[in-house]
Amino acid sequence: MKKCILLLLLFAAALLGASTLQQDAAEVAARLLPFIDTNEAVILDIRCGEWTAALFHSLSLQLLEKGADLRDFPPEVWDEELEQNQISAQLKDFGLETANLVSLELNLQWKTIEHKSFFSYRSERKPQYVFSLKQIRLPQRKISQLESVSFSPAESRDTSLSAPRLRWFEPIFAATALASIIFLLWTIE
Repeated sequence: MKKCILLLLLFAAALLGASTLQQDAAEVAARLLPFIDTNEAVILDIRCGEWTAALFHSLSLQLLEKGADLRDFPPEVWDEELEQNQISAQLKDFGLETANLVSLELNLQWKTIEHKSFFSYRSERKPQYVFSLKQIRLPQRKISQLESVSFSPAESRDTSLSAPRLRWFEPIFAATALASIIFLLWTIE
């Protein structure tokens, strides 16, 4: 019985995490959508780690709602070793003269935030996802647009918060205050 409850809790936590990722992916896709040229057939090439499936789904849905001609091609169509006439032949097999390859990559960066007070400070790291969008015209392989979109989830933070640290001048202030009190007590009669 306890195992079943534990499994249900783990499954619910996994679904909650997946829905959060799907919501974040939908927000990122909405921010990327204005940069994508939909005048020609669009081929998506998404390489974003754990974000790949969620971004592909969200971006595909939003492109279809926008009325884009979205195509699902095997990666061999835009392989870098193929010549331009081979790519043209493969595109013609699918009934296309030209296509717009949308390549999306994820770069993870860490943003350090310092919380300062007069006597101490601590720092925390937050992930910042940078999605690099590159549009390539096929069959010429001409890069037509480069864009990047930064995204930082609101509730995400690194679990390794630093302990509060003292500033270098704190012992000097403490020694000065103690010396002042001793001096006042010594001289007051």
